[in-house]
Amino acid sequence: MKKSTTQTSGKPDNAAEATLYSKDELITHSQALFASQPEVLIGALHGCEENELTIEAANQRIQNFLQRKVLA
Repeated sequence: MKKSTTQTSGKPDNAAEATLYSKDELITHSQALFASQPEVLIGALHGCEENELTIEAANQRIQNFLQRKVLA
């Protein structure tokens, strides 16, 4: 029996790159994607220079934004 000489990269074959979405698209669908009001995502994206984000990156920004301390 002959052994295969093909090496795998360790990643599953069906692993796809994360899809990027525009800020406007994420804001429009923020209620369905993140269970957050659009205003929350707008605040979380304040100062973000990237025009396109993955859903995971946007969700992480929302979580960081919601956990910030409010200065009085």
